[in-house]
Amino acid sequence: MKKNIKLIIICAVVVLLLAGVLVFLKLTAPEAEEEDTKEEVTSQLLYDKDPAALANLTITNEHGTYEVTRFGEGEEAVWGVIEYANLPVDGNVIKNLVEKASTMTSQRVVVEDPEDISIYGLDTPSAEVTAEFSDSAGTVRKLIIGNPTPDERQRYFMLDDDKTVYTASNSAVNCFLNDKHDVIARVIYTAKQPKSENDTTNYTRINKITIKRPDIDYDFVIEYDFRQDNPDLMTGNSSQYVVTSPVYRDLNPDKASDVTTSIFGLAAKDLAVLNPEENDFEVLGLNDPAARITFEINGGDVIDIAVGNEYHDEDGKKAGRFVHVDGIDIIYIFAEESLPWLTKTPLDIVTTMITSNYVYDLDTFNIETADKDMKFTFEGNDAKTFAVKLNGSDVDADKFKTLYQFILKAPSDTLYFEETDAEPTATVTIKTGLGQDVIEFIPSDGRKSIIRLNGKSSYKCATAYVDRLIKNLELYENGQDIISDW
Repeated sequence: MKKNIKLIIICAVVVLLLAGVLVFLKLTAPEAEEEDTKEEVTSQLLYDKDPAALANLTITNEHGTYEVTRFGEGEEAVWGVIEYANLPVDGNVIKNLVEKASTMTSQRVVVEDPEDISIYGLDTPSAEVTAEFSDSAGTVRKLIIGNPTPDERQRYFMLDDDKTVYTASNSAVNCFLNDKHDVIARVIYTAKQPKSENDTTNYTRINKITIKRPDIDYDFVIEYDFRQDNPDLMTGNSSQYVVTSPVYRDLNPDKASDVTTSIFGLAAKDLAVLNPEENDFEVLGLNDPAARITFEINGGDVIDIAVGNEYHDEDGKKAGRFVHVDGIDIIYIFAEESLPWLTKTPLDIVTTMITSNYVYDLDTFNIETADKDMKFTFEGNDAKTFAVKLNGSDVDADKFKTLYQFILKAPSDTLYFEETDAEPTATVTIKTGLGQDVIEFIPSDGRKSIIRLNGKSSYKCATAYVDRLIKNLELYENGQDIISDW
């Protein structure tokens, strides 16, 4: 035990002696030249031209060479890539190239008149940029861009008439390193802007969406609900849209917002084929598409989209869909999750209510069964004044609201369109100031009942629900509470 204690003490003394030696050496050693861990920024404006005077911009990088050319003069001038003259270009990308080429600020002077520019990657540049201006001097600026600096926050560059190596911020030069395809717009549609202060057209409203798919044997149609434009009408739904085919029903705004709004700003993840030929459409499944969606935009624009085969990446994983937009000579690649029209069905996005007639808008409400003929009439148009009569006698208004909700929320969980001559078990007729809805429950096979809405077979529900409805009618007549389970 004592030997162990002595050993520990000896080790501690040795450590202290070593530490003292290191401190002594540190204090007595000559000062070493400090490594410059922070580069001094001495920014310098090398040139600054008016972007409006840029006539032509030639960019060469690892992807190839392309030119951005000015068309027109003054405020009417626009810039584009001649070889993409028939394709939509991204105005923001073009604007960025024009502005970055028109001015250059160095962040730091690295070396003047270097012996070996290969150190900075300037012998085989990452990009060469030639900007030609239409000023009186016919100014031409050529920028040679090299490697990134060690911290990768900047890049080395030179001007062709200057033997100095500078650094520039990545934000100033990285746009010149991109593929020329980056100038092509990925966004397929942007809403128009009002033409003048007097233009009150809502260009962000879709009037109609038509979805055609081989997996459904009907046209799936969504339309703007023009009832929204009637300030005197109150509906039981907050969505601006309704499904009009294959059934008529209000949309659930929480479930349908992507379906009704995603076309605005919808962007491709990549470009598959520019200026495609007929064989491209055949090979990529666009002649017989998995979906065709047509958008009719308020103001007159019509966008027609075809969704083709799955796109698989180089690892063989599904990474999107080939898409073509009518009128644009491009086949795009879109992320499948950005195409809700490809898989959604009407029942995925509608409300739980078969119709949306607001209870305070009811004029009459009739229910007929084999042994009942119940005629409801109403007074008042709000919670305080609402009153109900059944076959002329006062009845409980709150219990009626529960019964009404039970009927409107019939479990229409399956679409069904085959017509039948069978007599209905129950018929509900709803009348408001805007018209009439008739809901019929017709027995079918497999303990199912057909729901016929306004004379058209539309859904199937469990017959157990219809049985419960008939029993609830008896409960209501007897002043008892409605049972919601079935």
